[in-house]
Amino acid sequence: MVAYLRRFGELGTGWLNKYRRDPFFRTEVNVISLQIAFALVILGIVGASFSLLYHNISAAIVEGIQAAASSNPQAAAPLIVGELQNIKTRNLGGIVAIITLTTILFSYIIARITLAPTRNALASQKQFIGNIAHELRTPLSILKTNTEVALLDTHVDAGLKTTLESNVEELDRISEIINNLVSLSALVRPERVEFSAVDLSAVVTDTVQKFSQLAKIGEHQITVRKGLDVTVWGNATALTQIVGNLLKNAISYTPRNGHIRISVEPVANNYVELIVQDSGTGIPRKDLYRIFEPFYRGDPSRTRSAGGSGLGLAIVSELVKMHHGKITVRSAVGRGTSVSISLPGVAGRGIIGQEANSKNVLNEIAVDFSARRI
Repeated sequence: MVAYLRRFGELGTGWLNKYRRDPFFRTEVNVISLQIAFALVILGIVGASFSLLYHNISAAIVEGIQAAASSNPQAAAPLIVGELQNIKTRNLGGIVAIITLTTILFSYIIARITLAPTRNALASQKQFIGNIAHELRTPLSILKTNTEVALLDTHVDAGLKTTLESNVEELDRISEIINNLVSLSALVRPERVEFSAVDLSAVVTDTVQKFSQLAKIGEHQITVRKGLDVTVWGNATALTQIVGNLLKNAISYTPRNGHIRISVEPVANNYVELIVQDSGTGIPRKDLYRIFEPFYRGDPSRTRSAGGSGLGLAIVSELVKMHHGKITVRSAVGRGTSVSISLPGVAGRGIIGQEANSKNVLNEIAVDFSARRI
């Protein structure tokens, strides 16, 4: 008997320790306990309701018989039936209301408890990613600087120089992955992002200038078309990242001497539309529905040979969502890709959309990098 008690005590202690240390086991126990408590509460409500209903029915029958006995015995049955019907309606409505409110309360509590480990794990994961990213930036920066210094030596062997240049490219790609991970981590708390009036045409101009060297390497032609008054309500840094990710994708997946068109113009309902269209390889239909998944790459149109981290479009999607906008992607293999983003214009101005319908005036500039380098 003592051995059984000792064994039971050890088992209980083990379960208690597991309950304290394992958040998922603790959640399972809490959910089961709440469901048992919910069932007991419902049984209590039903039992109390039946007791009350029995009491009211008994009282109604007695009152009906007494009333009929003192006046007209033949009227007893209708009086009792009518009173029972009223009791049924009142009690049924009360029971339904109490059970509904109790179910809502317990469902909310269970949902909060069930999602708590996931919520905490997600927060810890984002914090971990941010910490790791910041820790990796310094050694990566040192490695890149040392490699670039080594490349400055005119006596470096040709084979070694090629290797060092490849290392610099890979270090740049790792840095881009880290920056995208940090951006994706920051999107968990969009309420911390500050919004203001941003001229989207200026963002497009700056971004095109930033990627002009990359476009020149591929001998691409970039055409930019800008409408009047394309001010949106958003975050300038986030909007720059949206345009930058889309333009970089267009350049990366467009063959040499390709053409990339960017347009930003006001549309109806106080929205501004940004379109980035390329003449690249296109995206297969089977991959088109998954392009917003982090790290997803289709084959063969989306391969690592084109560079990138597989996070660009996922970040664009989250940033557009944060701006309460809309993103549409149209693509076909061999026919290029068109990405259209609609963003809310500056609220209360009443110009965006109306001006597009009335004047329909566009300014157009072309940035041509198709000429071969000498």
